[in-house]
Amino acid sequence: MKTKLLFFIVLLWSPFLRAFSQEIPQISVVGQSQLEVMPDEALLTVSLNAKAMETATATAELNKKARQVKTVLENSGVEDYELTAENYYVNVNRVYAKGSSKDSGYVASQTMEILVRDTGEDLLKVMQALHGSTDMGFQLSYRLSDETKKSYLEKLLEMAIADARRKASVIAANLDIDEVFVHRVNYQGGDSFQPVVYGNERFNMKAADQQAPPTLQPGEQTLTERVTIIFTFER
Repeated sequence: MKTKLLFFIVLLWSPFLRAFSQEIPQISVVGQSQLEVMPDEALLTVSLNAKAMETATATAELNKKARQVKTVLENSGVEDYELTAENYYVNVNRVYAKGSSKDSGYVASQTMEILVRDTGEDLLKVMQALHGSTDMGFQLSYRLSDETKKSYLEKLLEMAIADARRKASVIAANLDIDEVFVHRVNYQGGDSFQPVVYGNERFNMKAADQQAPPTLQPGEQTLTERVTIIFTFER
């Protein structure tokens, strides 16, 4: 009985023993790449709000400001831009003072985004137009268009693969391994391919304010890519 039991245990373990003995030797490395690229579009985020004792009045005043932004853009002489409206809401205007709160009418708010594809003259025209129109605040951020990011994707990936091969070769040379071969590639489809936003600047413009618009000096954005490659070799 003991002999049969021992034979049964050996049969159970034999596949695991064979798998262990046939384990493929591996070298796993992460290839990385990086490029500095100038942004090719700008996003202006305009914050609008209006206060009134009645919701209808607050909403009407907010819509008036939104139409004014649209008119200003149409008269700026810039054609290559996109205007979208987001985050429209009306809340109670709750005022806090001396540890207590008091409701004082309503505040209607909305965010408008202006995408300008020319970071030079067109962007300056749009900012000057907003600057001279009405009291408002807007935020400026530079970024890369989807087309630009896609155009650099192939180059970044080639650089990341070359980096992985170089690292594997250094490891192999220092371990007296003659040659390595690609066994498996793990690529996440550009999860790390995200631009670093250059910077956000807040501008509070008033119609009576005659100061010149700020000098715009966008900086380069960093694009990165990575790929994991597992190499094997003969023992």
